[in-house]
Amino acid sequence: MGDMYHYPVFFECYGLREKHIKGIETYFRRGISGGGDCGPLIRLGEDVYGIAFRHEKDQQRILQRSEHVLELEDRHLVITVRESLETYTIPTATVATPEHIPASSLLPSDEEYELHVDNYLLRYLTECPHAQQELENMLACLACSVDLYCKEGRVLVRRRAQPGAADEVSDWKAEVDALFGGYLCHYEINPDKVEALVQSSSSCQTAGEVKVYTDESGMAVVVGELSLVHARLVDIEQPSSLRDNMASLSLSEESTTIASYSLCDGLQVFVCQGDITKQHADALVNAANQDLEHSAGVAAALSRAGGPEIQRESDELVKCFGKIPIGETVVTTGGNLKCKKLLHAVVPVGGKASKRDKLLLEKTVHSALNLSEIMEFQSIAIPCISSGVSGVPLTVCTEATVAAVKDFGSVGGRSLRKIILIDNREEAVRAMQEACDRLLQGIDTPDEDTARGATARAPGGRVHMEVIQGSIESQQVDALVSPMVGHDPLSTRVGIALFEVAGPELTTRFRKEAEDETMPGDSVLLEGLPGLQCNAVFFLNLVPFDGDPDGSAVQVLRMGINTILTSCEKKGFRSVALPVLGTGMALQFPVGEEARALKEEIHIFEEERVGIREFNIRIVIHPNDEETHKAFDVIQTDKITEDVHQKVQDPDSTTMRLVLLGKTGSGKSHLGNTIFGDELFTTYHSSISGTSKCQTGTKTVSGRSITLIDTPGFFDTGRSEADLNSEIMSCMTECAPGPHAFLIVLQVGRFTEHEQAVITKIRQCFSDEALKYAVVVFTHGDQLHKKMKIEDFVSQNKNLSDLVSKCGGRCHVFDNKHWNNNQPNNYRSNQFQVEELLKTIEKMMVEKNGGYYTNTMLQHVETAIQKQVEHIWYSMPNKTAEEIRNQAKTDVCNSFLTKLTGITTGALLGAFLGVAAMVGLVITAMNNVMLMNAVKKAPALMGVSAAAAGEAAVGVAGAACVGAAAAGGVYGGFIGNEAAKDAKSPSEAAQRAYEAIVEKGKSFIRFK
Repeated sequence: MGDMYHYPVFFECYGLREKHIKGIETYFRRGISGGGDCGPLIRLGEDVYGIAFRHEKDQQRILQRSEHVLELEDRHLVITVRESLETYTIPTATVATPEHIPASSLLPSDEEYELHVDNYLLRYLTECPHAQQELENMLACLACSVDLYCKEGRVLVRRRAQPGAADEVSDWKAEVDALFGGYLCHYEINPDKVEALVQSSSSCQTAGEVKVYTDESGMAVVVGELSLVHARLVDIEQPSSLRDNMASLSLSEESTTIASYSLCDGLQVFVCQGDITKQHADALVNAANQDLEHSAGVAAALSRAGGPEIQRESDELVKCFGKIPIGETVVTTGGNLKCKKLLHAVVPVGGKASKRDKLLLEKTVHSALNLSEIMEFQSIAIPCISSGVSGVPLTVCTEATVAAVKDFGSVGGRSLRKIILIDNREEAVRAMQEACDRLLQGIDTPDEDTARGATARAPGGRVHMEVIQGSIESQQVDALVSPMVGHDPLSTRVGIALFEVAGPELTTRFRKEAEDETMPGDSVLLEGLPGLQCNAVFFLNLVPFDGDPDGSAVQVLRMGINTILTSCEKKGFRSVALPVLGTGMALQFPVGEEARALKEEIHIFEEERVGIREFNIRIVIHPNDEETHKAFDVIQTDKITEDVHQKVQDPDSTTMRLVLLGKTGSGKSHLGNTIFGDELFTTYHSSISGTSKCQTGTKTVSGRSITLIDTPGFFDTGRSEADLNSEIMSCMTECAPGPHAFLIVLQVGRFTEHEQAVITKIRQCFSDEALKYAVVVFTHGDQLHKKMKIEDFVSQNKNLSDLVSKCGGRCHVFDNKHWNNNQPNNYRSNQFQVEELLKTIEKMMVEKNGGYYTNTMLQHVETAIQKQVEHIWYSMPNKTAEEIRNQAKTDVCNSFLTKLTGITTGALLGAFLGVAAMVGLVITAMNNVMLMNAVKKAPALMGVSAAAAGEAAVGVAGAACVGAAAAGGVYGGFIGNEAAKDAKSPSEAAQRAYEAIVEKGKSFIRFK
């Protein structure tokens, strides 16, 4: 212990780099500083450092001068030293080395766990920053930090107590053991294998994945993740001739190649029969569900073969990101599988998406292939996804998979060289081969399987729908449906026609059966009415159309259709006849809205019903109504939804969406033009007259399709809330379902109080989650001192340094005026900076599993856009896909702005940037405005007593909240109900509910 360093000093410094640390250590060892013999500089927390001296006299000389000035190679540094850590706030994940900093000086951790591990593993973790970072990230998920003691062969893991997580404390050490159990050190003494390992380490080793160490005795040690070490060892077991063949084919001896195909630039496609869990490839694809629960089918087999770490990482992904959307792909370790990574492609479940199954499957396979390309894999193995437990017909699966492969392979220059389509079922392999023959080679194959796939469903249990012209009252079916406004059975033409046949008994029986007032969406069933050729009549309470395709009236209509069909199922009815609900003078629904709602609700009913008997639905159109008959005729062809999704796919689906944010005059528009290399955005030369409207442009840059959304100064002061709200909403609809990155634009220069206030406001407005998708981009780079890089500039300002740190350390710099040279690798070249910026964003996307930033509000916007897309397609099918989506964005933006009257700019901006309280507030307020409009336009509710008005308002709110966040809707409903208790009319109840929710929400607002 005589050589230990017991006398520490501490200081705070921002943005230190490795070369700075060495310079500071040298300074403290020199006599000019007053110091002497000391240990290495230790990072104790975010920007807090400590260094310990052997002798107390050296420590005291350092402390005699509170400020020390260091002239480093590229930085002038002033540090203030202290004897104690008490003045600093150290984050939970404290990193310290007890050898050099006395324990009494450190902030105590709640629990420590020491492991003794192989020295080669410690060396591997130390020498491979990627591996060490990955370990630290996994430990961070357990609220742990780690110190590596290479000389002593031990690891010290610290865990701080987590509030409310007492029950989990006992398991964390087992989790740590499992993490370290995921590594392997293999000692090899066979000379031939040692030689093969050394050759493989120089020819195919990827940094940070597997290391091969040798010593003087001739032994080799292979170190890395368990599955990757196994893969390397299996590789050298093969005879050299077979290894050469594997380099071109890379197929497992466990599988049999049935057919092979060549695509663009030598990309090969193989159809194989075999077990994917034994397949060699850089990436294996697992057909996953949205919860990443690998409990059945191929998913379970891959999870079992790969080991528990696969499910553990999957659970962490769902915990961090929620349910994974269908069509997206995420990455986990491959565990013990013979691959580098396991790609979990989230697939549709048969019968839940119907005609969209093929489109969704294509998207899923595309996302897996694109992610493999981003990760620079050379081979990928894909099973016949969705054809097993997911229940999608086999022919649909194979057609979708091969179509996606064909589209992917039509573009040259891919890093991916081999695509292996593999399954252990003979019929699946045959179907994949036939699809490849047809789509990749243009060879026609017998369509037996196609026919079999189309009729694979049992003949029983089908729902038949027909559209006829005739009178509703003459239909010979089990049940008829009659719409009514409010609680009056004779308020529509259909009700009057039925009354003319059945007579006064209809109204008498109605009053008897409906003892209480019905609410919108409710129905009253009358059986055995005289004169009618049906067994029963449902009277359905509907609300007049309010002009909003997503409003309360449409939601009530959908709920009512579902109620009728479900009631028929429960009663054992086998047929029902419906008129064109709601298109008459009383309810005034557009024919297109009625057709869309009816078709989609019938489809949902068909997919969810469990009955085995056939069920017949008849749509009855009046003989004189030719226009309506033409509109409904398309339903029988079952083409609407299919055509919509074939023609109106999101044109932004493969485009990188970037949002430019910053104050007026920061250079956002100039930056957008610099990235595009073109004058797409209007620029201004005044700091007070910059962009006042959102500008959007899309262009291909270095092979990447990029959409830039240039925003007005969201963080400025002085603009009216109405103007800003309009542009915030416009930005949301332009980048929905979410941007891949926010570019926070600031200027290089002297930071005044105004600039500091802008940075503070940015940090307030963004949630921590949104900042994980942000990059700080500086303009006016010419203001940087020569030889200074932007990281050095950032480190000189605490607020700025904190902001960049929250953005993952991502920052870049441009100069729109002076750096327009095209010199490669020149730091002061915009062309160089554009490429570096795009690489940063792509790296971030890979870290986020190719995803983009989204939240409940952005998802709400995207859902509304998708619904409006279908609505426009119904009414204007000749528009192009781009025209339809642009029109849908405009309509949704205007509609939401109308509903959000009264919401402050701070609330709306917070909802966009992910502040949870703001998201709930905005969605809840929007749904309550929908409620207010619906109540005002619903004459049936005007007869409701004042005492029931609040309940009526909340009842309609329940229908209006479809698609909103459940918690926000329930909370808003509670507030609204309380506020409306003493209202004297429904409209007053709705107004009170709305005002109460907005007022309640303002208490959450931290900025204006």
